[in-house]
Amino acid sequence: MPITTLKKYFLRPLTLLGMIFLCISQELYAQQDPQLSLFQQNTIFLNPAFAGFQDQSLVQLHMRNQWTGYESTNDGTGSLGTTILGASLPLGKWNTGVGLVYISDKTPSGVSQQSIRLQMAYHYPLASGTLSFGLRAGLQSKSFDGRVYRARDIGDPLINTFSGKVVSQSIPDIGLGMVYAGSNWNVGLSADHLANGQYTFNDPSISMPLAPSYSLHGSAELLLTTNFDLIPFAQMRYYSGRILPEAGARVEFRDMFWLGGSLRMNDAAIGMLGVSLLNNRLDLGYSLDYTLVNVPIKAPMTHEVFVRFVMPTMKIGTQGIPIKTPRFRIN
Repeated sequence: MPITTLKKYFLRPLTLLGMIFLCISQELYAQQDPQLSLFQQNTIFLNPAFAGFQDQSLVQLHMRNQWTGYESTNDGTGSLGTTILGASLPLGKWNTGVGLVYISDKTPSGVSQQSIRLQMAYHYPLASGTLSFGLRAGLQSKSFDGRVYRARDIGDPLINTFSGKVVSQSIPDIGLGMVYAGSNWNVGLSADHLANGQYTFNDPSISMPLAPSYSLHGSAELLLTTNFDLIPFAQMRYYSGRILPEAGARVEFRDMFWLGGSLRMNDAAIGMLGVSLLNNRLDLGYSLDYTLVNVPIKAPMTHEVFVRFVMPTMKIGTQGIPIKTPRFRIN
């Protein structure tokens, strides 16, 4: 591959992404949304602009078990777990796509979150690539099980509101996204929780805002040999003034098997592997996080599993036109 072509299609987007990473503060904290190690696989969760992208109809399941075996002296039993169900469908001649994402996030502290998001994207051919804009809207719910939940501070207003009972509330949630993709790379931005919602649980002393979060992400596919490809990827999430960057790469063999790793700064080192079956219709992925920070108060391992099935393309709004020739006839 010529050096000029390599710079144009691979190095420039990745360099831009890296420069943005370096120009932002390195202070890191946890945040409210699920942090996925296999985020580069679950694109419709990552950005609504990927809904119906590249004319793919798919369904998928993503499960994460955080700090497997974690036990707390203050909380109840059980693990920190996230389950994400998703579907995506292109809409044919309108250059649009729709998606649906359901998220369930639970902790042993009696706090859980669920959300359901309907997504729509418009894909516009631009230069040698595709510019996609996405919108998602739905409900975000939070619940507290007062039979398990334990307040950490004396005088916490949650004590009276949640004690001995289950309390929940749902609020509107809106997000936006944009992706520009070439033949073998993409860069995107997304913004979530833009509705300025907050949880009160019908108690004037409680105010839990659903703070906006932002994500910058990108990936590319570099041809190494006729059999092997290198796929670098990166993501940076911004939440309440806090930065959560991670980056990694995987090596893929004949579009069938892949092996890779990544680093989430100030958190964990991650190993991952996957396989594609049924002529690339069934994709399976697994990742293992090894905790690097605050190890004494966390379990060291986190497991993640991803399953995606790409269905035969179903484009709503298109209709085939019968063609007659001297030799063949299609009815």
